[in-house]
Amino acid sequence: MVKKTYLILLKVVFLFILAGCGAEEAITESNGTGNEREKQETRKMLEDSTEEVTELVNEEYVVVVANEEEQSMSVIYYPEKRQQIIQLDGKAHNLEVNKESNVVWVTISHPHNEEEHAEHGHDDKMAVNEPSIVAYDLDSLEKVEVYTVGDHPAHVSITQDGNIVVVSNSGDNTVSIIDRSTGENTVVEVGDYPHGLRISPNQKYAYIANMHSGDVSIIDIETREEVNRIKVGEGAVQTGFSHDGEFAFVGLHLENKLAIIDTATQKVMDKVEVGEGPVQMYASYDNNYVIVANQGSKEAPSNTISVISLETFEVVKEVTLGLGAHGIVISTDSRYAFVTNMFEETISVVDLELLEEVEKIEVGLFPNGISIR
Repeated sequence: MVKKTYLILLKVVFLFILAGCGAEEAITESNGTGNEREKQETRKMLEDSTEEVTELVNEEYVVVVANEEEQSMSVIYYPEKRQQIIQLDGKAHNLEVNKESNVVWVTISHPHNEEEHAEHGHDDKMAVNEPSIVAYDLDSLEKVEVYTVGDHPAHVSITQDGNIVVVSNSGDNTVSIIDRSTGENTVVEVGDYPHGLRISPNQKYAYIANMHSGDVSIIDIETREEVNRIKVGEGAVQTGFSHDGEFAFVGLHLENKLAIIDTATQKVMDKVEVGEGPVQMYASYDNNYVIVANQGSKEAPSNTISVISLETFEVVKEVTLGLGAHGIVISTDSRYAFVTNMFEETISVVDLELLEEVEKIEVGLFPNGISIR
């Protein structure tokens, strides 16, 4: 990227010089008639450079982090490392970016009372006064939508078209399914203490990890019904998928294992030993790896990620990061993994070619969920 940036800058400087000298005049022949071929080449060069600059901007990674105890959200522009902080209306446990709508959805619980809202400047018409799911536009960083959900909302996942929003409500053992086109908010009962969830790559199902009952609820998104419940193991904390849709994954926090589900049969086909207290996982888009963040506990924090081959389902490397490795997301080009280190207020940047941490970035207190545009 550095080399590409340098070449583009040279080309842009050259075009500015041409513009300053009068590009059209510079290629006009002495008889006053412009050489049309040279004019076209100059215009083409300008168009190509504009396309390359646009491509470069699109290559910037926008990483969003929920700082739970600080009641804020960090929006990080990487590799520039510029960071914007958005103050929230309560504790943000998790979040997810939807690329289609260009918004990030955040679960908000334990809200301030009305006096605290006013003190913090939150007395707006969309202030959060109860457990909610809140959307922020990633360009303006403004709050754009709010929906009330169940008790203690934990995780959120959105269909690719940005229309259906699914939220796990840990406090009342339900899932809220919100249709943004109609405003309909359907409540579905699931297992005991639903926590992490993801939507399947084919957009048909939501897989919800029920921590206390040790199982996974599978919800049909179209019919809004639980169609199966799979026993997976102790401390089922989060789910994930391979991007080809063949496998679903479940972090088993109390077993120090990753459960692997065959999505065709909806049965557990294997369990892989990982680090202490695994929480979130994410598969690379090139289908090489699924990577597990091993948090441990606050009293005995872990600090690793387990890199598992999607071909052999074996751990190929343990990479040391920060204390309490918790949330994880992988860029769509499979170049980087970004991991929240819950107990030291940082995120780690992992190069997936080197399988090494290459950078740490400071964020807010108790960084939890993480997502990327």
